[in-house]
Amino acid sequence: ETGMSGAKRADPWFRNRGIRDGIHRALHARMRADPSVFCMGEGSHMKMRFDAPAILEEFPDRILTLPISEDGSNGFAVGLALAGIKPVVDVISSDFLYRCMDSICNTIAKHNHVRPGRPPATFVIRAEFMTGGPSTGQRVESMFMHIPGLRVVIPSNPKDACGLMLTALTEPGATVFFEDRMIEDSSTDPADAPDDVPIPFGSAKVRKPGKKVTIVSYGLTTRLLDEILRDTPYEHIDLRTLWPLDIDLLVSHVEETSKLLVVEADTGGIGAEVVTQVVEKINQSRGYNFAPDVARLTAPRVTIPACRELHDRLLPSREQILEAARRLAR
Repeated sequence: ETGMSGAKRADPWFRNRGIRDGIHRALHARMRADPSVFCMGEGSHMKMRFDAPAILEEFPDRILTLPISEDGSNGFAVGLALAGIKPVVDVISSDFLYRCMDSICNTIAKHNHVRPGRPPATFVIRAEFMTGGPSTGQRVESMFMHIPGLRVVIPSNPKDACGLMLTALTEPGATVFFEDRMIEDSSTDPADAPDDVPIPFGSAKVRKPGKKVTIVSYGLTTRLLDEILRDTPYEHIDLRTLWPLDIDLLVSHVEETSKLLVVEADTGGIGAEVVTQVVEKINQSRGYNFAPDVARLTAPRVTIPACRELHDRLLPSREQILEAARRLAR
């Protein structure tokens, strides 16, 4: 079955093994290189046994299974980070992040800025986007983009997942690292296989060159656009990190095409910020004599439906994406 997005409808318990393996490949490498890296969360031993048995076999004492209390577990992990440990804490569903907002946004996000002279803290929190309904299917990335001190990451493929996790664990700071269960392994290009090369935060990637319209996406919509735009004249850029944003790259490409379309699976926060920053930067550099044509395609601002077929319909469809690009290209 397929939804309006043109992608095969995801099973609610589907988990992208490619992206997950890229993350665990990076974790394994950093755990070997740095004894202060620990993995923790609810059911961590079970999850590692299923997803990354090599890590469990080599570092059984550096995997901590914590009680079923997201706010308590996350507060514990933040305390470890302040003490010099580098925790990678898994809250499983992105919806559970609501329970952890104080320790993330009021404590760890600010630590490296308000306590000068102390060793900088490194902290990574993992969360997955699911398709389980009103309270287990929400996309919350735009909320964390507003918090100074947080780095927000959403990889669209295994190579980026590995490279971005390597950077998250080698550069001090607090990182919210999202994974998307709706991305299917079958859509992975061989060129996106992990290669153990760190990817700097704030470095977007041109997935496809083109001259007509600059189309910007991230995560799930990047994978949809890889297929949709294959035989079109439009260029495609994957943000990879929502903060920091690679505005300079976006500006340079939009100045060439004079057209910008942002496609996202969230309700509009990221697209609004990208459009605003790009237009402001271009106007400042050109003396307000150049205004690019811009558009956004987002999910509607509605409660996530429990029905999987309806959830799939929240995504911008193939027809909507191509029609928006054609309008801009005229």
